This record gives sequence, C-alpha cells and structure tokens, in this order.
Amino acid sequence: MRNRHASGGIAALAVGVLALAAAAALPPQAKAEEVTVTIALASDVPSLDPTLDTSPIGQNVRLNIYDQLTTVAPDGSTEPKLAESWQVSEDGRVWTFTLRSDATFHDGSPVTVDDVIWTYDTIRADETSPVRAYLSKVESIERLSDSQLRITLIEPWAPFDRQVALISITSQAAYETMGAAAFGRAPVGSGPYRLVEWVKDDRIVMQANPDYWGGAPDIDTIILRPIPADASRASALISGEVDIVPLLPPQLAEGLAARDGLDIIEVPSHRVVYLGFNVGNGILGDADFRRAVDYAIDREAITNQLLRGLGEPIGQLVAPVTFGHDPAIAPTPFDPDRARRHLELSGYTGEAITLQFPNNNVASNNAVAQAVAGFLTEVGIDVQLQGMEYTAFFPLWLNRQLDGMNMFSFGPTNLDADLPLTSLYETGRTRGYWEDPETDAMVRAQRAEADPDARRALISAIWRKTRDEVIYSTLYNEVHVWGVNERITVSPRADGIVRLTEIGVTGE
Repeated sequence: MRNRHASGGIAALAVGVLALAAAAALPPQAKAEEVTVTIALASDVPSLDPTLDTSPIGQNVRLNIYDQLTTVAPDGSTEPKLAESWQVSEDGRVWTFTLRSDATFHDGSPVTVDDVIWTYDTIRADETSPVRAYLSKVESIERLSDSQLRITLIEPWAPFDRQVALISITSQAAYETMGAAAFGRAPVGSGPYRLVEWVKDDRIVMQANPDYWGGAPDIDTIILRPIPADASRASALISGEVDIVPLLPPQLAEGLAARDGLDIIEVPSHRVVYLGFNVGNGILGDADFRRAVDYAIDREAITNQLLRGLGEPIGQLVAPVTFGHDPAIAPTPFDPDRARRHLELSGYTGEAITLQFPNNNVASNNAVAQAVAGFLTEVGIDVQLQGMEYTAFFPLWLNRQLDGMNMFSFGPTNLDADLPLTSLYETGRTRGYWEDPETDAMVRAQRAEADPDARRALISAIWRKTRDEVIYSTLYNEVHVWGVNERITVSPRADGIVRLTEIGVTGE
C-alpha cells in the first residue's frame, strides 16, 4: 500500500537504526509492548545545550526535550506552553507571563519562575551564544511572584510572544551542578521526552516522559540518527531500519512512491532557499553584479525540472505560510540578456566567485548549486563551488565567515518575518553582510507595529527593497518530501520540525 498526498504542515529531520529495548529504564506503569520509532536526520545536532544552539536541525531535539513559554500552532497562532497566559502593555514594551504550576523537570524538580529568569539571563550574559541575538531587545526581567515574571523590552516588539517560543527553559540547579559541558551532553529539560543517550554522529535516543504535564507521549522510545547521504537514508527506509525520512530528494522520492509499505508525503514548507552575498568582498558589493546574478538564474527550470515540481519560485525571504509574506511580490524573471547588461555595468573582470553551501541540509542541494553555477557561467561569471557538511557550514554562516556568495535556506520557526529580518538584515545582529541605517529603521518599524495589516505593509517594503537592490537573491520555497513507513501516522508541519508527540503507530 502506498500513498502520495499533499499536507499543509511539516516536521523535520532525524534518522534511526534498529529497535532499542528500553524496558529496564521505564517506570512500572509502562506498557507491556514497547513502541520504538526511528527517524532519519541529515546530520547530527551541534549541541544539546539550548543556551548555545540556534541551529534549525537542533530544534528537533530542543522542542522535544525542553519546554518554552509559548508555542506556535499549526495555523501560525501563538499558544500557551509553560506560560498559561500573558499580557502586554499598550506601548508594546512590557510583557507579563503567568506560568503553569504543574510542570516538572526530568529530575522531578518543579519548573519555577526562577528557572525561566535564570535561563534568559544566562543567555543574555553570554556574548558568545548565538541564542543571545533572540533576546537582544530585552532590557530587564523581574520576578513578580512564584507564578509571574515581567520582561521589559528596550523598544516595542509586536511578535515577542512568538519570539519566546524560541527560548528553551533549562534547570538552573542541574546546569550549575553539572556544569555547562556535562549538561550539554546529558541535559535536563521538562519536555515530553528525556534524553537517554547521545552518541555523537551516530544516534540520539530519547524516552517518553511519563510525568509530562501535557500527558505521557504514545511512543516509548525515539531514536534519531544522522545519515548524511540521501541514498543511504532512502535505503534505510526501504529496509525498515528507519520509520521516517524527511527531506527526501525528488529523484529518490519518485522511486519510493512505487513501493508497498511506504507513504510519500509532500509538504509545503516555510523554508526559502536563497543566495547571500558578502557585500564587503569586492565585486559582490556592486548592486549591478548582484542584479546580474539574480536575472541569470532560471528558477522555473530548477523547480520544475531539477526538483520535479517540489519547489515554487519566490521573490521574497518568507514563504506563504509565514506572517509577512506578500503574494504581490513576484519572483525575479529569467533574463540572461539583462543579466549580461548588468554584469557589464558592474565592471566585473572575470575573477572567480566562491559559492559556499551545505550539501546535506537542503534537498538536492548539490544539484541545485551546480545548476546555479551553470546559469552564472552562461552569462560570464566564473563560479567556484564549495560544498560542505551542514555542521561545517552552519558555524561559518552564523559567524559571518563566508567569503563570497552562499546558498542557504531560512525558515522561521515562529512563522513570522521578524526572525529573518532580524537575523539577516539588522546591523549588530545580522548573520548576513548587509548593513544599512535605512534598512535598520524599516526593520525596527515593522517590529513596533501592533496592527497586523500595517505591519504587513512595512514588511513588504523591505521585500521590495531587497528585490530592487538584490540584498538577497531568493530562489524558491521548498516543498519537502517525507518517506514514512505505513505503520506510522504523522501530519508534518510547515515549520520543518519533528514534534514527537504528534507521531503515532497504527500497528506492527
């Protein structure tokens, strides 16, 4: 039996190997038959310490081991999590959160207001932590009572209730007792799953938390195991070693769709694949050169032929599922003659331009990078490809150490355009290379606007500026393909994250 269908959501990445017997580690009330599900990751996570990691792939662990104050629902709305409720002042600067009283960490200790404040203050104090960028607008955090805390911002931040969904709460006592290094290997969270084992570059084993405030999960044991090669992940799914493989490349998905016992699910995602430019590096600072790059790329050929329809050309950095998407902004048309005219205006003299990219983070990334290089070569640009493992690429991207052009994808976990605007544009916080006072002012203006329609208009103005000056060259919105054993039930979300509590098993 097989099924090929479209879904409005998505989950994410991970891999597994063989079933794991875990009966000895389970509490007395455990089920007679243990249920194990294995999931295929394209790479391992950089860290299990949520105060030190912002990697998208790491969200597959963070959102299952830890809790956050809020969560983003499948429809994009913000829902309570550790915070039962919250209020915001009229000026948008003061946020008061009331915590639930029944949440406990995996060691049995209660989750307190003090743990929340300690987590936030620890991140804010660590100048080396990439998570710190998420809280750069926080002025102060105060304890109001055993159940309430107040966060005051230095300026209004309309989507701050979404922003706190990115901060995973850690146990102060466990972190300080164990130390950062030990905690990063064996973390103590309050989420629906607890860590059992992490063997770097081999597997992450998690077990259901029977005392979770939201109820014990249905799946007893989850194994996540990184398998970087696309073909190896597909083979593991066919053999039954793994149950779920997100991010199947199109060419493999077609073959798997014909096999009995597997479901192939197509998922419109929140991720946009784009080209970034180190504008401080010679010719890349020239707008005409960037326009030449932008017009030289045939997005329709990439999505329709190379990706076999599993992508949609796009002209902005957020997908339709994300707040701030403007359907009126069209993708850049393929126009090689216009690209050559802009290249001539730029004064480009034929020097080699590096294009760096992760080769195991975006489906068919190697093939897409080669196609992009081919289009640029056709108009006269000398491109040198530098593909690398995601775990090698991501720190370079994070610390702005990419030399020339780079190809990456961005999908805001909170489904709000403020996250890429902050991460890729705003001076002092950006992971990109564009720094401009006018753009900074536009980013701050949209963040402060409480009216959704007015905020959308402000965000659209930034996308138009991006298109006109080619701050980024946006390529396409990914359509993800999941391969799933037919015994598994799952409704992938658009945000690309595996939420383990949303996985079920229909039978063996």
